[in-house]
Amino acid sequence: MIRVKKIEILEFRGIRKLVIDFKNQNFAICGRNGTGKSGVVDALEFALTGNISRLSGSGTGGISLKDHAPHVDSRNDPDKARIILTISIPSLNKDVVIERTVKDPSNPKITPSNPDILKILNEVATHPEFALSRRELIKYAISAPGDRAKEVQALLRLDKVEDLRTVLQKIANANKKEVPPLKREKDDAQKQLLLALEITEFNQAKLLEAVNVRRTVLDLGAIITLTPTTSLRDGLAAGASKIIHIPKVQALADIKKLRDLISSITSAETATQLLALREKLNTLNSDPAILAGVTREKFLRSAIQLVDAESCPVCDTAWNPAELKQLIEGKLKTFDAATAKRAEIEKELEPFSENLQELHVALTSVEGYGALLKPVIDTKEIKNFKGVIQKKKGHIQSFLPLPETMSAIDTYSVIPESVIGLVDAIEKAVTAIPDPTKQDAARDYLTISQERLEAYRAISLRHKQAEERAELTTKVFDTYAKVTTEFLNGIYKEVEKDFTELYRFINKDDEGGFTAQLTPSIGKLGFNVDFYGRGYFPPGAYHSEGHQDGMGLCLYLALMKHLLGKAFTFAVLDDVLMSVDSGHRREVCNLLKEKFPDTQFILTTHDEVWLKHMKTAGLIPNTSSMYFKKWDVDHGPSEWNDRNIWDEIDEDIKNNDIHSAASLLRHYLEFVSSEICHRLRAKVEFRGDAQFQLGDLLPPATSQFSKLLGEGEKAATSWGKTAEAAAIKKRKDDFDALVTQSQLENWQTNSAIHYNQWMNLGASDFAPVVSVFRKLIESFFCVEANCVALFHVVPERGQRESLKCACGTININLQKKP
Repeated sequence: MIRVKKIEILEFRGIRKLVIDFKNQNFAICGRNGTGKSGVVDALEFALTGNISRLSGSGTGGISLKDHAPHVDSRNDPDKARIILTISIPSLNKDVVIERTVKDPSNPKITPSNPDILKILNEVATHPEFALSRRELIKYAISAPGDRAKEVQALLRLDKVEDLRTVLQKIANANKKEVPPLKREKDDAQKQLLLALEITEFNQAKLLEAVNVRRTVLDLGAIITLTPTTSLRDGLAAGASKIIHIPKVQALADIKKLRDLISSITSAETATQLLALREKLNTLNSDPAILAGVTREKFLRSAIQLVDAESCPVCDTAWNPAELKQLIEGKLKTFDAATAKRAEIEKELEPFSENLQELHVALTSVEGYGALLKPVIDTKEIKNFKGVIQKKKGHIQSFLPLPETMSAIDTYSVIPESVIGLVDAIEKAVTAIPDPTKQDAARDYLTISQERLEAYRAISLRHKQAEERAELTTKVFDTYAKVTTEFLNGIYKEVEKDFTELYRFINKDDEGGFTAQLTPSIGKLGFNVDFYGRGYFPPGAYHSEGHQDGMGLCLYLALMKHLLGKAFTFAVLDDVLMSVDSGHRREVCNLLKEKFPDTQFILTTHDEVWLKHMKTAGLIPNTSSMYFKKWDVDHGPSEWNDRNIWDEIDEDIKNNDIHSAASLLRHYLEFVSSEICHRLRAKVEFRGDAQFQLGDLLPPATSQFSKLLGEGEKAATSWGKTAEAAAIKKRKDDFDALVTQSQLENWQTNSAIHYNQWMNLGASDFAPVVSVFRKLIESFFCVEANCVALFHVVPERGQRESLKCACGTININLQKKP
């Protein structure tokens, strides 16, 4: 999408004023912790997005962009805190300047500004992951599956997939919760209907048989089939459609039903059952360990039913529903004994809860007759007792707290005398009503039965609709989960393949057969990696911290490759490989250079050796780096623009500072000789303390390079490639002449070429030494502008096959024709 050309940072974070010319190239910023490197990263992110991720998210407390993005001395004048960023947009072949201030971060000044440019900048702003710190990178490798899923899906712009899944699950759960209460209500309505019909089984044949007997009494035609719209009263006169008196037969049946329930509840058999149940509750209540387990288990079981939102309904703390459920389920396993005990007792309590519900329904039916009697009987005591019943039933169903459940059991069979007296009075008054004629009784029978049939039909319809909703929403959720999982599987398989390839690249010395598994599931993303063929484990199980960092980087790069493809042209890596060892850092440099040649990387590091690896590998040009030596609050970072090492030595010679020039030349030659020996597979005398000096490294490096060129010349000749052989021979002759000129062949005997003698030379004497060593060292590098990397032998182990550069311009075959 973009590349960065230049940035000017003013009064921003810890920086007072700083200008960096990136020149659209890879760039590195080095400096100890606290010298201001991350301030540059923040400035890049702010200029492109208007935000600083380091100042937002969890753990930032009262930190804000407006208050804490300006330099501390400009905190009251956020307009001074501004970033002026010049970028190039390759697809449009245009340069664009973005100027953004902390005072008004949402309205940058963009020059030039047109729809095409704004579209690309808006797309960049939606991808803040172009800036990656180690804190963010490690999330990809060692996060919990739920967190990793969120991070990866957010990176891939798939977070809405998980949001919708959560919403669908919430809807499905809510619809499931509606079904059980409606089922109980439907069962109660059916019992009332059977009572009115005077039959014991809800069966169409029996229902029609009982109804048709009454219809025959009224000279009404028989009902042959019961349909959803059939009226049991069909054919009755309109005036008889509403009962304005007490149907004596039905009322007495309702009262008998109530008395039967009271007798059952107050029976000796029930008392025996209650006593046994009370003893179990006493045992449970007297054992603190089991009681605590039951209490926590019940709480967790309730909690898992309520976890269907992205945040706590009480305190609004954000959480991941899937991961929270997994955590709760894990805790529930620790209460298996308590769960079994609670389940056993709850099962025994169920019939008592159901009997109380039946008693409540029966009381409601009888209660209604009081107002129809002449004179009216006040049924307030029945109404109050119904409230008591509901409380008892609630305590029994909720089970906890146990004292309330035990109290409900203790008073379960208690029926107030006032209630019994009211039932007696209503029954006496109903009995005193003159018996209806057969026709009146039949008419009342059909009318009451029809009313209760309509009530049953209504609740049955609601129950059916609730079941259908629950089934439909569950199916929608399951289908969505299945389809998205399959879709994500496809994406993650591609990412898994790229990740494996990238990780093998940087660890080919010891993990060339490495494989990995990215496994998506509902709300999660499992990530297991191979450990030397011993099985698949989480990255943090056996791999070192350095390997974990490498995995995080490789997974990030694989994701970005999938997300942006060729549009992945810019990335900021903020100290992301601090724990990777030097050998693998070299391979990371090669990885970024070879696998992502079209991406501009801005890298920060606190390690000077890491910076040198970037240069010798050709990841960054020699002049594309900056070194922050120190930082103070008044001036910000004190930078040292890393000039070309040879220019710096020349500057020291010009100033007659031979000591500094000689010291710099020696340190550089030691460092670069070590890199050359590694890349050319030169034989160096082993030292257990790894304290190699220049004389230990540079002669083996030159000797090996000359030898390799000789092998290349012979190989080309054997294949009949005379022109190529001649070119290689010339390169070898020129190189050997430089070695002779530098007197390296006399290193052990000629003291004049040693560092301790260099410092005794004058400027005119030391300048030729520098010149010849510069030419000698440059011979080991490719001269292509887009490469400038050291030659290296392929492969790193085993029989040597070729000598090549990173860009492939130089590729000298070392294998003779058989």
